[in-house]
Amino acid sequence: MTRQDVGRLLKRFKEEESTDVRNIRVLCDTLSGRMVCEWDARDRVVLVEWLKKCNVQIRGTGEWLMAVQYESIDDELVTPQRDSL
Repeated sequence: MTRQDVGRLLKRFKEEESTDVRNIRVLCDTLSGRMVCEWDARDRVVLVEWLKKCNVQIRGTGEWLMAVQYESIDDELVTPQRDSL
């Protein structure tokens, strides 16, 4: 996976965004071809269908997709503050 590949994928994510799914950020290791993506989605089912539409291969929804209830900010555990979909 090259930087250009990642750029094209991010462009596709932006073009396919909807009121149900929004890409927040992508972390990528181009040498191993792996990415970690953060999404804001109405629910897991909607996100999985959206990823299929974008031709994104996932390795199983149980291990690789998760809802985030808490995050750390400035060494403090807080509930994520995201725009509601």
